[in-house]
Amino acid sequence: MFLAIAILVAGPWQARAQSPVLKLPTAQEINSILKELSDITGFHIRKSLPFALITRDEVNRYISEQIKESVKPDEIRAEEITLKKFGFAPANFDLKKTTIDLLTEQAAAFYDFKRKKLFISDWATENMRDVALVHELAHALADQNFPIKRFLDKAGEDSESSLARQSVVEGQASWLMLEVAARRAGKSLADEATARRLLNADMDSPEEDYPVFNNAPLYLRRTLTFPYSDGGRFQQAVFLHDGTQAFARVFRDPPLSSAQVMHPERYFEKVGLDVPDLPKPARHAKPFVTGAMGELETRILLEQYGGAELADELGPKLKGATYRIDESKPDHRMTLVYASEWSDEESGSRYFDAYKKVLSGKWKRIEITDRSADRFSGKSDDGYFTVAHEGNRVLSEEGFAQPFEPSAPAEKNRVLAAVAR
Repeated sequence: MFLAIAILVAGPWQARAQSPVLKLPTAQEINSILKELSDITGFHIRKSLPFALITRDEVNRYISEQIKESVKPDEIRAEEITLKKFGFAPANFDLKKTTIDLLTEQAAAFYDFKRKKLFISDWATENMRDVALVHELAHALADQNFPIKRFLDKAGEDSESSLARQSVVEGQASWLMLEVAARRAGKSLADEATARRLLNADMDSPEEDYPVFNNAPLYLRRTLTFPYSDGGRFQQAVFLHDGTQAFARVFRDPPLSSAQVMHPERYFEKVGLDVPDLPKPARHAKPFVTGAMGELETRILLEQYGGAELADELGPKLKGATYRIDESKPDHRMTLVYASEWSDEESGSRYFDAYKKVLSGKWKRIEITDRSADRFSGKSDDGYFTVAHEGNRVLSEEGFAQPFEPSAPAEKNRVLAAVAR
């Protein structure tokens, strides 16, 4: 996500009310909720919290301004091209506009980390407002003990670390939101049945009130809800492991990847991600963007083109993946080089087979001209491509102007592609 602000994603736990609420909560109500949260987490309330109502148009302008201030146009372009290259988004997809519209639609309330102020939307229903208050006040309280902007910024350009840290911030606030509701009903997430019922709610189920979310690409829906849903389950696992020390621990010792969030045992055991080597760019080409493909993004790709069952089976077997998009001169052609490593050779072979479905699904036209047990090459509307499987590794090179030599070793083909340029 682009923004260093906490936006509450409306979820299935939010009961509907018929009339909007056009009034602010009282200071007494705010302080009472902060006290509840402090009692659960052990975090100190260090200052009072200013708050205000905000209209939908004001939210839209606020989000637009935040993107303008915090994200460079080249960064937006790089992310948009990456989504399109992998097939996460269609060719006509506008990432900036969709992000603004999506967050505006979802923002029942948000906490501004810079101004240290709580904003509540004037269109939120009473039940939505009550849920949003707890969630956003959890952010405010955490921010007074572990400055959240600084915490998020420490991820740098590491997308997996950034997603994992977002999952700490949003997951803890989501967990506390549910725990407060449970305690008010005489229950607790410490009870296994209560936790299972509340934490396993499907946040990706269609809601007629959220057309932008419903029509957004699967990638945006999953990456938007992941920090809340999977982050909440991660906080639960650390809570069961560490008790009340869990709330501070996740800020002092955050997870490093989406895999550690989804599989907390990997967090406790400090299991990191492998970073496969990539071939050098072809001659006359320079790296445009480089990044990691974690388990979440790999699962999304598998689900989008192969189904949820395949994603659930194969996703956890990923050891690590990385990619690079190169831009060639003078034609500005964008080529994708993408390598993944798997826990065993069988999983690598399964992903090799699954990736054929990905390529066939993301391109309108594909012609395979060379095929063997561990390699296939051809041409698509994006250019020439080749995909190779060796041991537990799968390497795909896509979008080239010249064809790859049939059955030639991958290294030789890279030389040929470089010479052709």
